Amino acid sequence: MPRRVGDVRLRHDGELLIGEKVSPLDRASLLPDLILLAGAAAGLLSLARLIAPSLRTGSLWGTGGAALLAAVATLAGLRLGGLLRGRRGFVVNFDRHLVRVDRPHGLRIRSATTRVPFEEIREVRVEERRTGCWALVIEAGGLPHLLVDGARASERAPLERLRGMLAAAVARDLNPPAAGA
Repeated sequence: MPRRVGDVRLRHDGELLIGEKVSPLDRASLLPDLILLAGAAAGLLSLARLIAPSLRTGSLWGTGGAALLAAVATLAGLRLGGLLRGRRGFVVNFDRHLVRVDRPHGLRIRSATTRVPFEEIREVRVEERRTGCWALVIEAGGLPHLLVDGARASERAPLERLRGMLAAAVARDLNPPAAGA
């Protein structure tokens, strides 16, 4: 089993297969921090204009507008950062026949957890999400659950091996394949 596929780092811990999202460090991942920094700067500027009357060059409405802009930018930075860096991952418990899927939820620190028993999983598939980027998805209860995203074409073989292992684990046919098949 590979150590990393797409945006997920894989590891085994006893009867568990754990996949944790690893955020890339690129321009898109730095954008929320830039927005958050702009919001903090606008907040400090509006606070300074409220505290020190000598800094007020315009009306009080301008200062209030800067404070509102600071609040909106801060919330937008937190939300975007939570979506990009939020905790996403999965744990496959082979003893309990259960897949736990964690995905970002809320602003920044919360995650929503879904527990899916093996018998509810209808399909384990690899699908193309963007041109040249592949994902591993399980479908249970009519809902897709994203396990791995952003796998490049060069990672397609390890992604297929992971799909095959999960498909075999959740298979309803407990008979092994015939020899030579």
